[in-house]
Amino acid sequence: MKKIFTTITIVLVTICFSTVSAKAGAARRHTIEGFMLGTGAALLTAAIIKEIHKKPAGVSQYEAGTAYNTDESYRYAGCNRYHRRHHRKAERYESCGHWEIEKTWVEPVYEKKWNPGHYNRRGEWVSGRLEKFLIRDGYWKEEKVWVRY
Repeated sequence: MKKIFTTITIVLVTICFSTVSAKAGAARRHTIEGFMLGTGAALLTAAIIKEIHKKPAGVSQYEAGTAYNTDESYRYAGCNRYHRRHHRKAERYESCGHWEIEKTWVEPVYEKKWNPGHYNRRGEWVSGRLEKFLIRDGYWKEEKVWVRY
């Protein structure tokens, strides 16, 4: 559906900009208007093309097949780069590691604020002091880590 909408939009924009205006006017003003229209069309086209090539939400780079196009993919591919290209020999070799889920504890965040002197509910005077107030709770963070043998 997106590709059909995109194609129709590009065709309409091309038709609109390819027609010649018969109205005569100041040359400088029309040049600036033409420049602004061209710039707007270029930005709109770039946004449409970027949206077409965008990955679907919820798909990781490993599921989409783009992980092996990066430079650091050789660190995760196995022991020897040579054996990835020669499939018959690659069956004899195993990878030099595996993926593990590593859990780390992220500490809660507190902020120190001055609590000025005041009377409590029983009518007793409480001196001012610094108190810690919780800003964000602590939580467990899971990361996918490559472990080499």
